[in-house]
Amino acid sequence: MELHQIIYGLLAAQIEFGTYRYKDPLPKMEEVSRWFSVSLGTVKTAYGQLKENGYITSARKAGASVAVRFQDEELERNIQTYFSLRKNAVMDLFGAYAPLFSYIQWYSLKNAGPGQLDELERLCERPRTLRPYVLAQHIRLIYGSLHNDLLLRLVWQAYLFFQAPFSSLPSNLAAFEDSDDPLLDMIGLCRRGDWDGLWKTVICCQDRIASAARCFYANRIAAEPPGEPISFCWNLYQNPSQRCYSVAINLLKGFRLGIFTRENFLPAPVEIAEHMHVSTITVRRTLALLNQLGVIQSINGVGTKVLNTEESIKYCDFTQPAIQKRLLDFVQSLQILAMTCGACARSVLTDANAAGLWKERLAYIKENNQYESVIFASLEIIPLYAPNQVVREIYEKLLQFLLWGYPLRSMHVSGEEINSYYLSHIESLQECLERGDGDSLAAELENLLFYELRFAAARLTELGVNKAQSFLLPEPEA
Repeated sequence: MELHQIIYGLLAAQIEFGTYRYKDPLPKMEEVSRWFSVSLGTVKTAYGQLKENGYITSARKAGASVAVRFQDEELERNIQTYFSLRKNAVMDLFGAYAPLFSYIQWYSLKNAGPGQLDELERLCERPRTLRPYVLAQHIRLIYGSLHNDLLLRLVWQAYLFFQAPFSSLPSNLAAFEDSDDPLLDMIGLCRRGDWDGLWKTVICCQDRIASAARCFYANRIAAEPPGEPISFCWNLYQNPSQRCYSVAINLLKGFRLGIFTRENFLPAPVEIAEHMHVSTITVRRTLALLNQLGVIQSINGVGTKVLNTEESIKYCDFTQPAIQKRLLDFVQSLQILAMTCGACARSVLTDANAAGLWKERLAYIKENNQYESVIFASLEIIPLYAPNQVVREIYEKLLQFLLWGYPLRSMHVSGEEINSYYLSHIESLQECLERGDGDSLAAELENLLFYELRFAAARLTELGVNKAQSFLLPEPEA
């Protein structure tokens, strides 16, 4: 789904739930644009689709208002249908909240400045009727301190999948009026510097939301799904029409696995297009992008050569905005992985098969002196064995984003010092696995990824990708 479809889906659901009734005005488009941090054009497209489908009428001066009149029994049927179709995905999503978002939310709040805390506090005083939009601004203010657009998109889409429609129900809005806002407690803990208390409150708040979702389904949603259940899906890119990025990822995967090449040269574009079921034009656009990234080099009269990592960093055009964006995607994915890998690793180690495969992979890279692949080899265990489908899907996509860092694979000076660094981590991970010590293994993996993240951000800054220095990173442990 594109962004305008997500906005359309939320507003349509609010009309179908009775949040906005017949002739009620909808929020102004400028307000929705600001609340959800999307362009005005995106919101205009969503409102245009609502008008086309008969949900609203609009006039230049009066704005948009609800055009459809639902009876109470229709509203109830709409609610039952909407939430029953999403039940399994919602339960899975909340099971993934703790490993994916607990540390990130705690760390983001810990580093929120006084101005951010003041604005959050003011938002808590807004009318509850605006709660879905106020919560969207909470996301921007809390998670925005990490300067990670990829993370914001993930959190925002997870929120819009359930919490926004859930908090839009008129009955739930009334309940919110009588409840305390846990965010006010978090703001107070931040101002006092009580980070242990903040951590406990973050965990408690997430448990409370998950519990509310379970009670809602147990007591409110009685209908069986009338069709195919709807799954949560995280959009990799803001503009899904850019097919060349997906094709590039598939090629980069192939290079990593040693396929798509014949003696280090690519097949002709028409062959790649046929294999990937895309147009030749898309393939040529993709190859142009990979040329700029320094992954391949087109040689007149010879073909397209796949460059090794030492050559790649020499040929990467770090001045190109598209290349800088892809490299920032790499660092942003690395930041999310670093801040979630510990909790996710602990969750998979309850499976003996996961521990066994992890041991095998570490032994292989150690025997074959492939020390630098320890991060990828370790992280690939998570999407294979994570207990939640949401974690598996998100990790698969984050690992794809890591492939954009191809020209940085040789950023470490090869030699005994860096090999010794990786080897020490490999041996520590092996020892943790042998002892079955999940906490120590999680800490070891986190330290390794945070080291890699700091190094990558610093290296990109040196190469002129200035936005890389804005990432908020925990200080290394003494």
